[in-house]
Amino acid sequence: MRTTVYRDTAAEEPRRILPRAVIVGGAGVCAGAAVAYLFDPVAGRARRARARDQAAHQVHGLRDGLGVLSRDLGNRCRGSAAAVRYRFTGGSADDRVLHERVRAELGRYVSHPHGVEVHVQDHVVTLDGDVLAWEDERARRAVQHIPGVRRVQARWRTHRDTAGVPTLQGRRRRREPVPELLQQQWSPTARFAAGTVSAWMWMLSGRLPRPVSWAVRSASVVLAARVATNLPLRRLTGINAGRRAVDVTSAIEIDVPVDAIWSLVSDYSVFSRIMPDVQEVRRSPDGQLSHWVITGPAGAPIRFDATETRREEGKEIAWKTTEGQLIAHTGALRLTEQANGRTRVQVHLTYNPVAGATGHAIARLIGANPARRLQQDLVRLKEHAERERQPAGLGTGTAR
Repeated sequence: MRTTVYRDTAAEEPRRILPRAVIVGGAGVCAGAAVAYLFDPVAGRARRARARDQAAHQVHGLRDGLGVLSRDLGNRCRGSAAAVRYRFTGGSADDRVLHERVRAELGRYVSHPHGVEVHVQDHVVTLDGDVLAWEDERARRAVQHIPGVRRVQARWRTHRDTAGVPTLQGRRRRREPVPELLQQQWSPTARFAAGTVSAWMWMLSGRLPRPVSWAVRSASVVLAARVATNLPLRRLTGINAGRRAVDVTSAIEIDVPVDAIWSLVSDYSVFSRIMPDVQEVRRSPDGQLSHWVITGPAGAPIRFDATETRREEGKEIAWKTTEGQLIAHTGALRLTEQANGRTRVQVHLTYNPVAGATGHAIARLIGANPARRLQQDLVRLKEHAERERQPAGLGTGTAR
């Protein structure tokens, strides 16, 4: 028996047409706004030129990125093929080659490889010398897996610590292999593979139940953000990132000698006079600690204390915020003497805003761009320094 189900198409039609009408209307509004913006009679020409330059820049960046990806992918494919050949044909190496392979492998698993003597005879490896007890088993296993090694004879002496052992003195950090996805910076091939997985997860989430779908889409977004920025998650979120989540660097040349610039910036007093975002700066009597009040996003005041970590007279000042500050950061201001009495001023900041690099991106969208503000502050410092250098009889119109 066949049962026919009749749907109320009249009730479904408005629900199907309304979203389409909203989308079409919104697209029309956006298109009209774009036309008005680009073809404005006053500023339209400059805007079109800027948009054309940005488009050309993006195209060049995409082409360069594809070239880097193709080269990296090709190199990794050739490297993988060589590794496979090494596993199958590496056993034919002579004792001299095996000796060098063993020495290279020990450097990854032993903290003091100079304390180990390696002897190879008929593909039998003998290990003498001194090694720490917790490195013994891993090192022997690694040497045993080298192609061409028949047997490993570990005659070295194991020690619980380095006390009293001359060959185990001195600090040396072992460089163990780190998996690709656990490294700070991902290679182009790893980013391409992770981006492909992220897109696949997003498409797959539509077929899953709603709670699971939300979790999969969230993971896909996080992975896509990691791929796009090539930053570790702790720097993206600001969690456990310390003072380094975002790096900002800017520099400018000023037509003033180094000594004059140093006298302006060394006591911090000039910043509150020429930089509108700096409301107040107070230094402690010993000069090591300073209290700052600056204007943050939406005009909210931000207070923090900073201490100097390095001062080289006439060249550099470095500082960092004290513990417990809302926005932890470090910074350095460097002065470099240029030709014709000019000075290059470079400022490098690393800071951890709320929500890390994500918060930095949001701040840029709402107009609070720290990089742009830093560049504007350096321009104000340049104008102030060059104006102060003018002879008393000249007006402001001659300032550079």
